[in-house]
Amino acid sequence: MIKINLVPQEILDREIQKQRMVQVGIAAGFLFLIFAGISFKHYYRGVALAKTLAEQEEKFEKLKKIVAQVEALEQQAKAVRGRLDVMKELDRSRPLYPRFMGDLLSTFPAGVYLKSLATTSVGMKIALAMSAESVSSQDVSDWYRTLEVSEKFHGPKLGALTLSKEGLVTFSMGVDYEEKTEPKK
Repeated sequence: MIKINLVPQEILDREIQKQRMVQVGIAAGFLFLIFAGISFKHYYRGVALAKTLAEQEEKFEKLKKIVAQVEALEQQAKAVRGRLDVMKELDRSRPLYPRFMGDLLSTFPAGVYLKSLATTSVGMKIALAMSAESVSSQDVSDWYRTLEVSEKFHGPKLGALTLSKEGLVTFSMGVDYEEKTEPKK
């Protein structure tokens, strides 16, 4: 059977053109939907990231305040530890001077008299500068030898000996004192 198309070619061409326009429109609409979906996804992601950033910045500010408080407390703790160390050192060295005076007095021979005594202490060490009088130079040398062999007194330095009209020997002496202490258990 033979088919005859009575529709003019122009109308057929227009129909094909309309059909192509619909196809192009559908493809453009599909591309627009894809582009809109991607754009919406990026926009939503940007909004979510901005919200997350704001939350994180808020947490950061809170933590920043907490860190500042912790640092202040650490400074206070450091100051308290320093004071505590000073108190422990004072408590440990409190009996030092009474023991030192007892040890010093035990070294004096009978004819030596102390005129002045100056001390400088660093920790458990005491540096002494003394001015004294003696009945004889023999007493001065006895005292010097006693300090020289002592376990607690170190490095005695004898100054010039001066003989007065009354027969008294005046002299100066320097020595270091260090008490050997056992660590507390």
